[in-house]
Amino acid sequence: MRKTDVLNLILVCCLLLVSMRLDAKSLKLVSPDENQSITFKLLDGELFYHVEYKGKTVLGDSKLSLSIEGQDDLNKNFKIKKSTSDSKTNSWKPVVGSKSVYPDIYNELSVQLVEKDGDKREIGLTFRAYNEGLAFRYEIDSQDKLKNYTLSSENSEFQFTDDHYVYFDDYPQADYEKVRLSAMPENAIRPLLLETGSVYIAIAEAGSVEHYAPLKLNRSKKNCLISGFRSGKVKVTQALTTPWRVIMVAEQPGTLVEHHYLLQNLSPENAIGETDWIKPGKCWRSGLTTEEGKAIVDQAVKWNYQYVHYDAGWYGPERDRKSNPVKPIPGINITEITRYAKANGVGVICYINKIAISDYDMENTFKTYEEWGISGLKFGFVDWQSQEDMAFLYKAIRMAAKYHMIVDIHDNYRLTGMERTYPNLLTVEGILGNEEKTTNEPYNVLITSFARMIAGAGDFTPCYLNGRVISRSWQLALGIVFYSPLQYLHWYDGPQKYTGTYPELEFWQKMPVTWDDSKVINGEVGEHMTVARKSGDEWFIGSLTNKARSIDIPLSFLDKGNYTAKIYKESKDDKKYVSIETKNVNSLRTLNAVMSDGSGYAVWIFPENTPDKQD
Repeated sequence: MRKTDVLNLILVCCLLLVSMRLDAKSLKLVSPDENQSITFKLLDGELFYHVEYKGKTVLGDSKLSLSIEGQDDLNKNFKIKKSTSDSKTNSWKPVVGSKSVYPDIYNELSVQLVEKDGDKREIGLTFRAYNEGLAFRYEIDSQDKLKNYTLSSENSEFQFTDDHYVYFDDYPQADYEKVRLSAMPENAIRPLLLETGSVYIAIAEAGSVEHYAPLKLNRSKKNCLISGFRSGKVKVTQALTTPWRVIMVAEQPGTLVEHHYLLQNLSPENAIGETDWIKPGKCWRSGLTTEEGKAIVDQAVKWNYQYVHYDAGWYGPERDRKSNPVKPIPGINITEITRYAKANGVGVICYINKIAISDYDMENTFKTYEEWGISGLKFGFVDWQSQEDMAFLYKAIRMAAKYHMIVDIHDNYRLTGMERTYPNLLTVEGILGNEEKTTNEPYNVLITSFARMIAGAGDFTPCYLNGRVISRSWQLALGIVFYSPLQYLHWYDGPQKYTGTYPELEFWQKMPVTWDDSKVINGEVGEHMTVARKSGDEWFIGSLTNKARSIDIPLSFLDKGNYTAKIYKESKDDKKYVSIETKNVNSLRTLNAVMSDGSGYAVWIFPENTPDKQD
């Protein structure tokens, strides 16, 4: 072939390549610390994104798509109409939190797209890059072809680079399974934790889900997950803004747990106004009589607990639609117990099943509760799968705020950061805790403490003297490892059981439930975890282990100065019992926690020479 022919061939190939890639657009967004990036790609009119962590691909080209009933999918034949960028350097103070201040620093990219022909529908995509993780969402303004429509599916792909391990659960109170991505069953719920060998990845949902259906994740093509709705479809009347799809990456799994506040950063700000009435605290469940409630109040005063709780049955059988939530059973004088509790500085929380919330006049019920002096509600058996479920749940939380009641959602819901918007929502279950299972294996608990707690507060319902307890030092440490601004302690224990002396319970009595700072010191999913939390000039440490091991806990997080550490560990004679040891420590010291199978280690650290804490 002549030289001129070769040059002509090269020119033709170059022109062909240019014509094939004429629609290719790439817009990259980098986190403020430059460790994480998300790149939007428009490839031949189709929508993709790509994720890197420290220069290495975490998610390959992953397709973005929405399916609309009676129309073509919103996923191809697009061109960029405009793009804008922004950045914010903020922080904010939560009403209650694992830190007193949450950083809120990000870079943002917004892309407006329009179909090149046909109906010329428009769709927007917004991407955010935080140091804690990355997020994207879809935004559709009302337009001729996109109003009063039904979204049949959201099809956001997560194209992983290999057949990673997944910590899978399909039900918020299920045991976790560690399986390969290729073997993962359907309908994984969020957050979903993956282990790659070099980094850990979490896929989560953030922001308001009030007008949407909760996220599920199914296997798609090779090494790929695809988003869907837990149940049903999503009806859209005007504009649509979806919840955020969140990708968090870290080298240590505990870092993902520390960064749970990212979901709140991606959520709307406080929507309920004044919050002075919102009080976190420790709660003890009462038997279903006035006298038992008063006994709990007396114990709460003695032990520095803030709430007494009446659980299911206080207004009759909870599954019986004839049980009226404003008619307590004969054994409970609710106004007398609230009067007695208030006189002693204690609040009253009452359970209410969704049947009662929905079958009776919700506003009248909650208004009556405020008039009675009830401080909070625990919602039971709320539905958690469909758009309609979410609309109902948000309405109930708002109604509770209107009548100045804190909320604990029990059973199956997991947070998406909505506690920032509605700070009266202090905690949720969505967890396999002590209430739910007689034997919850330490291995499963130590998956839960990582995978579940990425979503935020989790009500584990520790107990202490109940027969299901194998290690009491483990129970003490649960109050630190599982962050919850409303801690239901002694779930299965009445005060009449505490006739002996339990000096180690000073750990729970002194322990706050909201914090100035929180750190995951070390941990391995399913094996062990150590968490340290700060309140004022004190620190509380909780450590759990699956198997017998010795764990070093460096105290470098302490400020300068000398401290006293009270250590609560299993007794050498019987692991059900707890021994107390006192040590002088400072930031240069390391504690060595020696634990047997399924045991715990708890530490209370306070400045040295504090006389009232030495007893």
